[in-house]
Amino acid sequence: MFVLFLITSTVGGSLALESSYLAVTLASHIGLALVTLAVATYATMFVGRQYRSVPRASAGIAALSALVATIAGTVFLLGGQSNSALYAMEGFAGLGILAGLVMIVVGGPSGRNTAPTATSPP
Repeated sequence: MFVLFLITSTVGGSLALESSYLAVTLASHIGLALVTLAVATYATMFVGRQYRSVPRASAGIAALSALVATIAGTVFLLGGQSNSALYAMEGFAGLGILAGLVMIVVGGPSGRNTAPTATSPP
């Protein structure tokens, strides 16, 4: 998720440098934002169950950040490119990057043994 947020933010930053948006750059940014949202949601709903509470919470924050940043990006694109939508998009992308970093730093399986082994008593 960390890498997806970084790539999406980098492509979005390149849009800010263009005088007029190139269709391929805009489409790439939108596509990456949707993929980031999908991966963050998947991680929160399914993958995160086997991890401790801090990485699970970070995945939830990343998913929420991706959702809000995507909504803000839609408002920015369709609503006249307001500065508040731009700042919200950037801010929540930054929060998603931080949540991804937290998942990397403190992530890891919970340590609970979900399946009995051959040596464990029944």
